[in-house]
Amino acid sequence: MRLSGNPLRINGDYYFQRGLNQSVDPEKNILIVDDEPEHCLVVARALNTEGYTTVVAHDGPRAIELSRQNRYDLFLLDIRMQPLDGIQVLQEVRSLHPDSQAIMLSALGDVDIAVKCMKLGAYDFLSKPINLDELLITVDNAMKSMRLQKEVKSLRTQIQIQQSSDRLLGGSLKMRELIKTIEQIASHDITVMIRGESGTGKELAARALHAQSRRVKEPFVSVDCATLPEALVESELFGYERGAFTGAAGRKPGRFEQAGRGTLFLDEIGNLDVSVQVKLLRVLQERKFRRLGGKEELPFQATVVTATNINLEKAIQAGIFREDLYYRLNEFVLRIPPLKERTEDIPLLVKQFLDIFNRKFEKNAYDVAPEVMSLFKNYAWPGNVREMKNVLKRAVVLADDIIEIQHLPEHQFSPPEHTEAAEPIPENSEISESNGNNSLKDIVKREVAKLERRAIQKTLEACHWNRTTAAKKLEIDYKTLYNKMKEYDIG
Repeated sequence: MRLSGNPLRINGDYYFQRGLNQSVDPEKNILIVDDEPEHCLVVARALNTEGYTTVVAHDGPRAIELSRQNRYDLFLLDIRMQPLDGIQVLQEVRSLHPDSQAIMLSALGDVDIAVKCMKLGAYDFLSKPINLDELLITVDNAMKSMRLQKEVKSLRTQIQIQQSSDRLLGGSLKMRELIKTIEQIASHDITVMIRGESGTGKELAARALHAQSRRVKEPFVSVDCATLPEALVESELFGYERGAFTGAAGRKPGRFEQAGRGTLFLDEIGNLDVSVQVKLLRVLQERKFRRLGGKEELPFQATVVTATNINLEKAIQAGIFREDLYYRLNEFVLRIPPLKERTEDIPLLVKQFLDIFNRKFEKNAYDVAPEVMSLFKNYAWPGNVREMKNVLKRAVVLADDIIEIQHLPEHQFSPPEHTEAAEPIPENSEISESNGNNSLKDIVKREVAKLERRAIQKTLEACHWNRTTAAKKLEIDYKTLYNKMKEYDIG
């Protein structure tokens, strides 16, 4: 076999690059870890001839250090090394790169060691001295296996999106424009901010962006910033090292690390504390981050998509959201229309949900009554598509064939004559004697609403508009607080 490729030495490590006439394949990066320099050179050049880019490390600690700084698709690991053996290195690199493959090398041919390596996730085990032809075949098979696993994972993600009861559906002009825009921007590496009311499908838009991008084979990691406990936000996002804080018994990768080269979706971005916003801005600018308690800077390679249903411009004025971070995240804005602005999509959504829940519950509720469809089209849907999904889920369980009005939640779909328009209550409104609603019941209702609005607003201000904290102080759940804010036009 003719060996080619001249090594490039950088900081003591040898890099073997593909020849100029070879096409670039992003999934052909190999880290060779062996304490025998001559063996490394021979193997590296053989792999280089076949179009792989290789890096050589002569001990375990250096291999781990390189693995934290870069992503490798395959690891060739010698078993017998000091101070860390190949099995220890295998455990570490598998935790850093769970989708990558590893081939173990040993002069001993020990069956027990081979079995242990396979249990730890190694693709194969080869005995020294290495037969280069056998090695190249094994490496090629390992790479094919890795690509197949990624394709299966990608297909599962796309199938989940297609079968999801909440997937982006609609033939209305606004939805057609939204879907077209997603198709246009998905192939570009830009930071996208998705804005819209709760329940409109902001995460589904983010998943659609990921599914149509060149990152589709990489992870999609979703983080709901509103549900992260304040004390754990940094460790959840950036991960932590062993001993970083009480209870940190081992290393844990954070969401930034888990995203790899894929997509990191930060939902409810407006709920992040200002101190975390500063660190997020730094990561986005420098494309590097550190685990909590760690000293090494790790590369951040994922694309970022954020979402919010609050007015970030008001949050900036209130000093609870950084203006520089806002402009960094605001490279492209996607606005998801609320369901009340695309009522022509309601029949399509109804059919989709009926199909899904009939299969799930083994029912045959094949349609809705005309009066139910009329109610749906005239209802405001404050919870948007998510609310419709829950309404139809309940209805399918109760109905035998046609969904009637009695199958709908009473508190949501009361008869029109008993329905009161939900209008914002001014903070300083007084009782009006000319509006015709001056019964004791009506007066008490208005006064209680004024007190409730004032209490919610003051609590939010005291909590710097962090709704998660405010909900806890008010002893209500997050959704109830959100609905009250919307009812009283707060924020």
